[in-house]
Amino acid sequence: MVAKIVMTLGILGFLLGLFVSGVSLALPILTDGRTSYEEAMLGFVPGALLVVFSLFLALIGMIFMIKGKKK
Repeated sequence: MVAKIVMTLGILGFLLGLFVSGVSLALPILTDGRTSYEEAMLGFVPGALLVVFSLFLALIGMIFMIKGKKK
């Protein structure tokens, strides 16, 4: 049960991180240069960190779920 919750949170965090990173990278293009890439990095870096952390969280949940099914 806990493994499914951990895996679900990892997947949702991964999707949120991808969304935040994508929006942050699209900002300079969509605002016609009013937002610089340096300012966009303030959103991209946390989004990328969230993607990496959530990926590990989802993998850990998946490993525990597979181990639980073998018992």
